[in-house]
Amino acid sequence: MIEQDKIVGHAVRATYMYSGMADVSALTGEVPYQKAIDKIWNDLLRTKLYVTGGIGSAGKNEGFSDPYSLPNLTAYCETCASISNVFWNYRMFLLEGDAKYFDVLERTLYNALLSGISLSADRFFYPNPLESHGKNQRSAWFGCACCPSNICRFIPSVPGYVYAQKDDSLYVNLFMNNTATISLQSNQVSIEQETDYPWSGKITMKINPEKSGKLNLLVRIPGWAQNQPLPSDLYRFRNLEKARATISVNGTNTSFQLKKGYAVISREWKKGDQLVLNLPMPIRELIAHPEIKEDSGRVAIQRGPLIYCFEWPDNKEVNIPNLLLSNKNSYNTAFMPNLLNGVTVIKTTGIDTGEKSENAKQPITAIPYYSWANRGSGEMNVWMRVQK
Repeated sequence: MIEQDKIVGHAVRATYMYSGMADVSALTGEVPYQKAIDKIWNDLLRTKLYVTGGIGSAGKNEGFSDPYSLPNLTAYCETCASISNVFWNYRMFLLEGDAKYFDVLERTLYNALLSGISLSADRFFYPNPLESHGKNQRSAWFGCACCPSNICRFIPSVPGYVYAQKDDSLYVNLFMNNTATISLQSNQVSIEQETDYPWSGKITMKINPEKSGKLNLLVRIPGWAQNQPLPSDLYRFRNLEKARATISVNGTNTSFQLKKGYAVISREWKKGDQLVLNLPMPIRELIAHPEIKEDSGRVAIQRGPLIYCFEWPDNKEVNIPNLLLSNKNSYNTAFMPNLLNGVTVIKTTGIDTGEKSENAKQPITAIPYYSWANRGSGEMNVWMRVQK
């Protein structure tokens, strides 16, 4: 096992095993285990991870295939594999303290994993493809029922991923409304987050230590907010964004140094202190590594941590496979409180290449990928063709 440097085999079993190897390495100091899973993780990030954070492209072995073999229509991306990918990346973070693992965890959590459960919470996907011709629909149950039960045990565990602590350092890894109390080495800290994330990039944190004192608050600045969708060259943003994340403490803008992807705020904290993190959330076009042939000449759309898709109910005037995006598209957002339990949609203009359309321009709408297939079966695409 310690000689392995490529990710192979059954996606769920493999990532469960790598999670265990990370735990053993952390608890026993088995450095060879850590070196092996570092190499395996890098192989995944460089050649075999879907833009949604899904893993395992092949249905025949429910697992990994050749490098850059990432088909969209037949993508397997088993829901259980997304869950085990979260497990593995979380344990890699615990082992190495690097935010890059939470960048992958967050991408998987908000996209490939969340797609596995319906908005009504009673129907499930086994595979989670990135393209559909109308044959995909969630089921109430499966003969092999690992995915529904795995979702049921995973969702209640999400609060445990938000924070972490080491000595007098408090890590903020995920952003969501919550209140927590964390025991540090020399203090106890209550922290409360208020945010509309992932629809908004503003996160307000109220810090209330039991006693005034110095502590290190490490706030993750997501890779996507630093012009890097993933810690590899598998995907990249088409255009660089100049806006940067900002942090203020008690209303005063605060400079910070990044350490392993975290903004480190070291100061004397007292009850009533407030930190505000603002993450820029422009709409970004992603392009894939040229070796991913399925995505050649196509773009995917991302805003914040969310990958978007174009689905038939929002675009009834055109067949999704006939759609092209312009080379210089403009995008707008709108929050729709009554759509799909409340989502921010992305509006733009597409080009209908159907036989009767004569390349007519059409207003089109994209929804978050996790929310697709909740209104019946129909066409859907994540990777959209771009006009040459």
